[in-house]
Amino acid sequence: MEGQCIAGKYRLVRLLGKGGMGSVWLAEHLSLRTPVAIKLIDVEVAKNASARARFDREAQLAARIRSAHVVKVLDHGLTDDGLPYIAMECLAGETLRDRLSARGRLTLSETSKIVSHVCRALARAHEAGLVHRDIKPENIFMAREDDGEIVKILDFGVAKATDALSIAGMDPTRTGALLGTPYYMSPEQAKGLKSVDSRSDLWSLGIVVFECLTGQRPFTAPALGPLIAKILGTPAPALSAAAPSARVPAEVEAWMRKALAVDPGARFASARELAEAFLVASGTADSMERGPSAGLPGARSPSAAASRSEAWDTADTVALASNGAPPPAAATLPAGAATLAVAAVTPPAVAPSAADAPRAPASPLASAAAPGAVAAAPPAVRGLIWAVVVLGIALLAVGGVLAATLLR
Repeated sequence: MEGQCIAGKYRLVRLLGKGGMGSVWLAEHLSLRTPVAIKLIDVEVAKNASARARFDREAQLAARIRSAHVVKVLDHGLTDDGLPYIAMECLAGETLRDRLSARGRLTLSETSKIVSHVCRALARAHEAGLVHRDIKPENIFMAREDDGEIVKILDFGVAKATDALSIAGMDPTRTGALLGTPYYMSPEQAKGLKSVDSRSDLWSLGIVVFECLTGQRPFTAPALGPLIAKILGTPAPALSAAAPSARVPAEVEAWMRKALAVDPGARFASARELAEAFLVASGTADSMERGPSAGLPGARSPSAAASRSEAWDTADTVALASNGAPPPAAATLPAGAATLAVAAVTPPAVAPSAADAPRAPASPLASAAAPGAVAAAPPAVRGLIWAVVVLGIALLAVGGVLAATLLR
């Protein structure tokens, strides 16, 4: 298929990888001369109406999520042969699976960044009424950017819509269907329940965190039946037992027990709650920096928590735009990636509102009369206030001397 044109707009350059439903190609947009990733459904798979509907829904659902941490869908349509395709942003980097295979396990700081970025994507998906249902290292992509690295979620092919889309018949899933990867399935998903909600994704992320910190999965078995039995009835082993040399803090052990509670009601209620709890338990702070240093050790104080919350609020609420940097050369793209997606986007800076800006005091003398207000001001402002106060006092003194001299 190399060199073939898709929909008169894209020329296939080379195969990046193949999966169960189809293949992903590096392609070139013919008029813009920019690289994109084209996902094509397999010809035989396309004959299955349910599989074809899932493929179409992947594009529709992913396009609904406004987050820098979800692979960006650029286009969706049919090839000349009538097969659906998805055009996505072309990322350079590696999947979390590739990284774990190369390094065994990650540090708390590195894991903290992954949790934070993935949870931002999940929060947006859940707000849009979507449950991913296949969170695993293969679907978490560590995308390289000029200024560092950003984590993105891939593949909404088995996502479940919990809003009007499913009611309208666009959700080709049913009770009893095991969709997803068994090792990362929540108990309710392993049962094939129709009532699977966002807390299932949080369980799956808990399994991913366990693997990041220990280098192994908490539940394994030689066959699907025994594996599901373990997920449903066996508590996950302690992190310290799975990897004693990792020296995981007791707070993270407690976090893991809650994340992997069999009862969904005993888990974290939202992606945001799960992420912030992990940052506190691990003693790391999410600086919003996308380079390798993101997740530096930070204090567990209320002010630090407020700072993290502020970053959360602004991270993905702004409109996204391309950073304008030239795309990476095709040779830098991983040949074995199963799903790739366009130059990574960076949220534009958010200007502070008038309510957030520091307010100058009514007068220097008023500031002098209110030392508490001066103490609460930033250091630079405090210095300016006291300089003005001292100057005012000096001018008053000089004025007094001049008045006394004139009265003589």
